[in-house]
Amino acid sequence: MNIRVNSNLLNNNQISDASQTQQVPNSRLGTSLAAQITELNVGDVFTGKIMDLNGQTLQLLLSDKSTINAKLANMMRLQAGQTMSFEVTSNAGGKVQLTPLYANLTGENQVAKALGEAGLPYDARSSEMVKSMMEQGMKIDADSLLNMARTVNNYPDAAPSSIVNMKALNIPLDPVNVQQFEIYRNNAHQIAEHVSGIASGFSEVAGESPLLNNMLLNIFVGEADPEIGEMLKEAKAVAQEEAPVVENGETAGAETADKAGGEAAVAAENAEAAAQGETALNSGDRIVIPEKAEQADVRVVDSPKQSFYGDNTVTDSLKELYTPEEKEQLASELEKLGVPKSLTDKIRNDEYTPRETLQLARNAISQGSESLSGDELQQFTANVRHILKEPVYSRLVKNEIMDSLLMKPEDVTDKEKVQEYFRRVVHDTAKAAEVLQSSGHGETTLAAANQDLHDNIDFMNQMNQMFTYMQMPLKMASEAQHGDLYIYTNKKKLASGDGNVSALLHLDMTHLGTLDVHVSMNAEKVVNTHFILQNEEMLDFIAEHLPELDERINRRGYHMRSDVSLNSEKKTVPEIMFDKGKNTKLIQYTSFDAKA
Repeated sequence: MNIRVNSNLLNNNQISDASQTQQVPNSRLGTSLAAQITELNVGDVFTGKIMDLNGQTLQLLLSDKSTINAKLANMMRLQAGQTMSFEVTSNAGGKVQLTPLYANLTGENQVAKALGEAGLPYDARSSEMVKSMMEQGMKIDADSLLNMARTVNNYPDAAPSSIVNMKALNIPLDPVNVQQFEIYRNNAHQIAEHVSGIASGFSEVAGESPLLNNMLLNIFVGEADPEIGEMLKEAKAVAQEEAPVVENGETAGAETADKAGGEAAVAAENAEAAAQGETALNSGDRIVIPEKAEQADVRVVDSPKQSFYGDNTVTDSLKELYTPEEKEQLASELEKLGVPKSLTDKIRNDEYTPRETLQLARNAISQGSESLSGDELQQFTANVRHILKEPVYSRLVKNEIMDSLLMKPEDVTDKEKVQEYFRRVVHDTAKAAEVLQSSGHGETTLAAANQDLHDNIDFMNQMNQMFTYMQMPLKMASEAQHGDLYIYTNKKKLASGDGNVSALLHLDMTHLGTLDVHVSMNAEKVVNTHFILQNEEMLDFIAEHLPELDERINRRGYHMRSDVSLNSEKKTVPEIMFDKGKNTKLIQYTSFDAKA
């Protein structure tokens, strides 16, 4: 049951049941249904009997015996005398444009008849194809069915409804697009859901060698920070001057570090000897792949459970990324690479961000490789290989790769930053694919996940030819969270510019639950807003604050009218996006998990 509350009637505590008749607010009940329909919002639904039909113009008889003339948004073979439901697709200046709800006409007998006339078999796939075509308002004559059947047969692994919807939306048909379309329809499209696994996989590959570590960090994080490099050199110089000298002329600090480094070197060498077939390096830049590694698989797994948040943690704070014991371990590992205690203490005290800590490690590796030689270089290299395999370092790499694959909420409002984000992700995933291929990981789960991310963004570009759409993989509250921004635009009709705008804002919030906000505005700045909740407990809360919202909007020069209803039917974003086949001029859809 849909319960609707009109903000203008809250003081009288009047609540109407809108599920039994036309979905119109109580304030309209004193007028005829025909008059009420001329005030309906885009997306509202009502039922009427077809009295007369002339081309795209029809006359409907309503339940109170009043009539209304309207125009059909979609051509379909309708007949006088039919009673069916219609959806409002445009309403301006008293001129109502409707689209039939095609589910009224998809009886199995009609589907079988249509397939029989086209000489097509009556089976599950053919039936799904016809029903989808009817829902989209397409012709279902023999030629149309035969042409669609040939197209559907080109993609035997895809649902016929997916092919029909793609044709209706003018999305180019090819294997990659079809695969991505079905991923979206199954609500498995969110970039943010896959960022953790991808970042974890790359952090694991980065741990295989110093060269791979540097190559992947250059792609996702950027070059090593020269300022941190200079700071490290200065700290080393100060530490050298202040270090006490023992009798043999060596510093006590160096002696301690050498002992710890030697123990780490022995452990690292033993581990390497036991794990033959691992990616190795020669003296140049070329990656040497032993024969056993060519078919090696990289599992996309997460590092050990984070201290405070979980697998989706992405943070600017070491305190949220590590326990005190883990920070101590990381600081000690960096001291083995020659990082002075004056800097590692900043890690222990949470004075560095994870990115600064990673840049400190990168500069320590670079400086040691350039300044050392002989036995010292060999020992230092063993220390480097050891830290690259440590979970505390892998988690640092994963955190920064995740950060690069997510958007900051403040950037969403900047068109240039949004475009730059998607360009960067496309570029970075392409370069990462080259590294995976050259290092023997081209056929791994990680490579497939990386390619899926690349294809996902390319598919968004394809959809933008029909309507504006953008995913927002957000870094919010120290976690990766998903968001979508849909602007359903029939771009050909948008040029008509009649001043009417309709929007749907969808929110999935911790305390409010799922909330849909339907907004429509006409050229006279009359704004109708309808809140649809699925959590009955929050109905009164929202209703209580609607007058405040109306007042604020009215102060900006608009004429605001709001109401709220309860609807337990929940639809996913792709269902709203693809399955409706609307000709709506503009519907905006935003979804994210906010800590409300």
